[in-house]
Amino acid sequence: MEPIIKVTTPKREWLLRCYSDKEDVLSLEVQDGGIDVFLPSGVDGVRLEADQIAAFREALDEAIARAEADLRAAATA
Repeated sequence: MEPIIKVTTPKREWLLRCYSDKEDVLSLEVQDGGIDVFLPSGVDGVRLEADQIAAFREALDEAIARAEADLRAAATA
């Protein structure tokens, strides 16, 4: 049976936890073939621990694939 609930648009934003006492998040966003990295408000940098590094790598790989797909689609349009 085909699922009723489906994702109809590609993922374009990833939220990732950072190491801090405030449970900060950083976000990666794909737009117009580029990737924007947004740090938590009021910080110059973030520290990622082992699990967070793995999540960041996975999210960045997905964002890169989405950006490349956008660029390929724009080149063939």
